[in-house]
Amino acid sequence: MKHVPCFYLITVLILVIVTGNVRVIYAQSPEVTKSAQKTPLRPRQPGGYLNATLGTYLTIEGVLYEGNGKVESNTIVIDTVDGKKLEKTILIKVDNVRLPTKTRCILKGYELGRMVGRPPAEYALYKELGKNPAELAERDAVPWHWRPYFVPMIVVEPQGLKTTTNWGITK
Repeated sequence: MKHVPCFYLITVLILVIVTGNVRVIYAQSPEVTKSAQKTPLRPRQPGGYLNATLGTYLTIEGVLYEGNGKVESNTIVIDTVDGKKLEKTILIKVDNVRLPTKTRCILKGYELGRMVGRPPAEYALYKELGKNPAELAERDAVPWHWRPYFVPMIVVEPQGLKTTTNWGITK
């Protein structure tokens, strides 16, 4: 009777080795295995205003924003993307070119973005140091948020307007 359990153990061990089912040997819980399979290999990429994917080559059309309010300089009011009129205009900052006033601009390039403002970790550190985070917040010009911007590679209109970046691929 003592040899029967040992016989079963050896049989199971041989089956594990032959079938390659090594998980049984490591005795991983199903919860750990399932959660590890769901973990992304890299962080989720944020989307843009103009296209779902940042870095997509686009043609935008619009005019420089000249209104009031907290809008960054060199922001374009876009009404057309890739030849399609938008239902609502989109405001987005433009890098690498100074847009002229009261002139329709057609730019080819892509959308990128970055986080701006003070990250929440700095408020946590401020509190940990025994200071009031509200005081820190009062000094901040903008809250922590995602800020998309457009990187023009080619200026279609107005004629003569140049980007400040030499891409090396447009010549």
